[in-house]
Amino acid sequence: MAFNDLYPIINYAGRNTVGRLSRSRRNLANRLLSNRVNGFHNILAGFQTQKTPSPHKTRGLTIADYRTRPVFSKSRCRPQLKPAAAELKNKVANRFPEHRTPAAINQEPLNHPSPSGQDLKKAEIVKLPQKTAGQQQATLTKRQIIDQNVHKAAAKYNLPPELIKGVIRAESNFQVRAISTAGAQGLMQLMPATAEELGVKNPFNIEQNIDGGAKYLRKMLDRFGGDVRKALAAYNAGPGIVIKYNGRVPYPETRQYVKRVLRFSRQMA
Repeated sequence: MAFNDLYPIINYAGRNTVGRLSRSRRNLANRLLSNRVNGFHNILAGFQTQKTPSPHKTRGLTIADYRTRPVFSKSRCRPQLKPAAAELKNKVANRFPEHRTPAAINQEPLNHPSPSGQDLKKAEIVKLPQKTAGQQQATLTKRQIIDQNVHKAAAKYNLPPELIKGVIRAESNFQVRAISTAGAQGLMQLMPATAEELGVKNPFNIEQNIDGGAKYLRKMLDRFGGDVRKALAAYNAGPGIVIKYNGRVPYPETRQYVKRVLRFSRQMA
């Protein structure tokens, strides 16, 4: 029996269609109708049973169970620190005492009396250590040390500080350990024989070199009657050359040297 033969039986079961069928077909139609009605009742009964709680607990937990009994588990993350605001609040609260009335303050005894004269005598006065002259000199820069010794030598030998600085710049450009091809040494480029004559034991010592160079420059000025050009020419080429040419030294190097020192002196004035 095909499915198409059952279609009119299912759709027209209430119109006495079953009575016109043969016995086999009539039995089959009655069975289908009974199954259809019973299936509907079974579905309805299933919905009704879902509303009533089951006496046997099913396997697993429902959403209602999780809500009534939440599960706590250890976290793998590090515990969070207290907020900074809370800590600050606690510190501030612990820092300031609670408010008290003036009457309550006056009634309390003084637990910390003021120090007496003996206690003040026992107190030690902390004094900062004073820097020695060597420590103060070490904190200065090399150029500052040179300037100090230039002014010291200028006052000692009655020379303009700008003239001494002009000679230092033309001779060594303020290089303490400068050595020329001729053997002159130090800031003011003293020859070893001249340095020994002037009493300079260490030509690379800033103070000794400037003092010896200023002393020699003063000596040349006195020898040539205060003529700065002749004194500078004698400082560069020697006093014998200046005397030989009556102050008109023909050497281009010496002439350029005199011009440079005078120009540097005006710049530093």
